[in-house]
Amino acid sequence: DHSILHPVRTMMNPTRFLLIGRPCYSFGRLSHQHLSFFSSTSSTDDLVLTNVDDDAGIAILTMNRPPANSLSLEMNEAICTAIKNVEANPKIQSAILASSNPKIFSAGLDISELVSPDKDRLPKFWNSLQQVYIDLYGSRLATVAAIQGHAPAAGCFLAMACDYRIMSAGDINSVTKKKHIPTIGLNETKLGIAAPSWMGQLLVRTIGYRQAELALALGTLFPPEEALEVGLVDDVVSQEPSVSTNLDGYALFELLPSVTKDEASSQLMQKAYAQAKLYAKIHPQARVASKLVTREEHIQDMIAKREDDSNHFCGFVTHEAVQSNLKAYVEALKKKSKRK
Repeated sequence: DHSILHPVRTMMNPTRFLLIGRPCYSFGRLSHQHLSFFSSTSSTDDLVLTNVDDDAGIAILTMNRPPANSLSLEMNEAICTAIKNVEANPKIQSAILASSNPKIFSAGLDISELVSPDKDRLPKFWNSLQQVYIDLYGSRLATVAAIQGHAPAAGCFLAMACDYRIMSAGDINSVTKKKHIPTIGLNETKLGIAAPSWMGQLLVRTIGYRQAELALALGTLFPPEEALEVGLVDDVVSQEPSVSTNLDGYALFELLPSVTKDEASSQLMQKAYAQAKLYAKIHPQARVASKLVTREEHIQDMIAKREDDSNHFCGFVTHEAVQSNLKAYVEALKKKSKRK
């Protein structure tokens, strides 16, 4: 049953409710008087690292598919598995979505899934991306996107599907003195394709009709301050190290996976942790009911139109002209790589 049950009106048990057909539990405020219990797991060959702090009620999901966290069939499945595993823990109320690569949040869809695609794998791939939308956008968890680096195309989608988005302002390489300024946006038109309608509509709901209309047509990638101005992100923070000596700083260090332990000193991750902690303190039933007010209709729409959307995408991406554009884009990337 893929229906979304209202977390208040359909409760048979006042301590339990369902969101997208999965259990969610309310519980009293946890004690923060003692050190937290930390645990870590991974999904689908470490594509997503999951670290959990039961006492704080927070999890960190770290995308870990080098070099750019591109979304393949397996990566999409790993994200969904990680979300479901965390949701199964009744103590966890919020999750931070982050990247093991400080320069790239996610580069979007894996282009190899689209160029000369296998006819049997392609619909499975698209179904897996739809499932990421359903599971992340409709999660009972309060999700915070910690956008350390670039988030183009479906990378932007992942961020928009979260409840709160914090973006790094960028940094300067201490050796080369070269600036790294991350960008975010649905830039599919630059590849000769179009963002799927449900992804484009998510941008409309995030930044408004006219701004989204322009951004979708032009394939705009927004730098941090511009992303903040249009409402694509909720906060922009310096990536400069910040020494934290309080318990939250210790908890964040313990919670991060070993591959990103050094991020414990970043203002971005500290702000993301603080926001996740704030969400975790809100009564879960009230928070999820409020979330459904704005999201339930759109998730139901995806579920109802899922097969039609998949058929449309598969037909579109296998069109001769679209394949020609994608192959030209891949060749351009190869030439650019050789010049480096």
